Amino acid sequence: MKTWLIPGRMAFPRMGAFSGYPGRLIPVFAVLFLGLQLQAGERWHGISVFGPKGLKYAPGQRFAYLNPEAPIAGRLRMAGNSFSKLTTFGLTGAAPQWMEEYCFEALGIKSWDDDEAYSVYGLLAVSFEIADDKTSMTIRLRPEARFADGQPVTADDVVFSYQLLFDPDVNPALRLHLKPVDRMVAVDALTVRADFNTFSRDLPIYVARLVIYPRHVYGRPGVNLGADFQTVPPVGSGPYRIKDFEMGQRILYERRDDYWGRELPYTKGYLNWKEIEEQMFFDAFSEIEALKSGLIDFKCNFQPDVLQKLDVEGLRQGYLKRTFFPITRPSAMKCMVFNLRRPLFQDVELRKVLVSLYDFEAINRNFQYGEDILLVSYFHTQPQLRAEAGPAQGRVLEILTNLAARHNRDGAVHVPPSALTQGPSELGMDADGKRMTLDERIYAASRRLDELGWRWDPQQGVRVKDGQRLSFEILMDESDMFYYTEVCQLAGVDARLSTLSGLEVQSRTRNFQYDCHRGWFDGRKAPGRELARHFMSTEADVKGSANRSGMKNPAIDDVLEVISTTEDRETLETYCKVFDRIMCSNWYVLPRTWPVRDHAVYWAHLQGPSTYVSGLWAYYNLRWYWWFDESRQQALKTEKRGGE
Repeated sequence: MKTWLIPGRMAFPRMGAFSGYPGRLIPVFAVLFLGLQLQAGERWHGISVFGPKGLKYAPGQRFAYLNPEAPIAGRLRMAGNSFSKLTTFGLTGAAPQWMEEYCFEALGIKSWDDDEAYSVYGLLAVSFEIADDKTSMTIRLRPEARFADGQPVTADDVVFSYQLLFDPDVNPALRLHLKPVDRMVAVDALTVRADFNTFSRDLPIYVARLVIYPRHVYGRPGVNLGADFQTVPPVGSGPYRIKDFEMGQRILYERRDDYWGRELPYTKGYLNWKEIEEQMFFDAFSEIEALKSGLIDFKCNFQPDVLQKLDVEGLRQGYLKRTFFPITRPSAMKCMVFNLRRPLFQDVELRKVLVSLYDFEAINRNFQYGEDILLVSYFHTQPQLRAEAGPAQGRVLEILTNLAARHNRDGAVHVPPSALTQGPSELGMDADGKRMTLDERIYAASRRLDELGWRWDPQQGVRVKDGQRLSFEILMDESDMFYYTEVCQLAGVDARLSTLSGLEVQSRTRNFQYDCHRGWFDGRKAPGRELARHFMSTEADVKGSANRSGMKNPAIDDVLEVISTTEDRETLETYCKVFDRIMCSNWYVLPRTWPVRDHAVYWAHLQGPSTYVSGLWAYYNLRWYWWFDESRQQALKTEKRGGE
């Protein structure tokens, strides 16, 4: 009898078709029981946060934003990141940024349709089945699925990929979403069962997004994951393999002619390049020069002033196109996070003063060319989730009142009165709701700081209270925050940007050794566990956790528990509005800006489908769904030679 050893877990016997069932032997009579259990649920071709009713596409129906007629042709040349190894395994060094995306696949693929909250359709998996009692999910694999070396994708590979999450050479953050999974069981060669110790609305989706690795490659006896694959091209089931590379400088992927999934409705029209070449550049100027000369085919994420002033021959002649794209994706809460572990920031009134000094009007005019809006809500662009202005009403008011009664005790105010009386709002407004000028903001902030006991000390050149300087450091170096620190200085606050290296910032972030930090709390149409991990009290003291603010608010814990588990859309929307009011009234972060549109500059031989995925950034659209028009490229070459 063989034994599989799960890193960090007990060894268990492997017995035939039931390989991977931990901790005990499976008697013969259990076969019938398991067979009955597998029939308990209903099989579906995809999974949605709102159950089968949340799926837009029927079995075999292609995504609307794919062009199945897109040719597999050409070489996409783009800027990439530097890399020091060819594997994601090992906790040191950097792998090529998109290698896993090109060379490996998950059980399911996400739909980016605007009409779906969060849905995943079977890729390596052909169906998903959640037990009626929600204690398990059964996954059936496509028999045609193959790795790049021709070996079939089996249940053993799925179980092995789950076990990899517990290997010391794998980033421990990857297993956080799958903590409620007790075990993965290979029922037969193409069937896997995931057993749950607790069930949440998003858990089946996290299981469906598990990336699958070949056990016969990465699970061979004696393999050292962190050391043995540093310079070895990966073997996965994805559409690409590595053709050539210069470590840290350049990597070239080629499309597999034998890619197993090329005719699937979810992949035909996805990643349409015969080759993808990533080159490394060390600054934005070099990338722009590479774009102008044709060394790369597109560039996104321009600084607003550079984008607006871009005037090159390619644009004038029409060889290059500058296009703006709509954004329908939910806004993230892009912000500066106050570290509440610091005594300085435990005063909400001080936090409010510091937030009021963010001069959006000047920042948007001078740094964003009027392209941005000011965020005030955690769900700013989602009216169905965003708390309304003015007093809370109805069910939202009822929940807030109950939370305040339960948690506002012993001097603690977790649900401030303002959460009930007003919704998300901008600080620095006058009595008529008009944005105050910068001088007015600074004057008002100075008056309030005086009232809070922070007095100007001319000898130290900063405000001081009880011998403590009003001084803090921000771990980011973006232009709007540089301007923010200048405004703070005018109010007597010593705010400064960090000049630390990336590794130093990483180390201090992991150990919570910072005053303020960059925050990006991604927006979702159906927020869940990914939101909870940023704000739950249980994560506040866990080294390296995503709870950067260190907040411990039991009222928010209660709300997040409902948000993360409910499968009812109306309940989700109600509790998101409650969350929004409590978070905004406590001013845990300084909200920043969000763009009103996206952009790209690209060579005209790149073509896109008729349906643009506005829920994704342009950078992903161009890489995933566009294609190379060879006839157009030849026409462009002819025109360039003729000076047209």
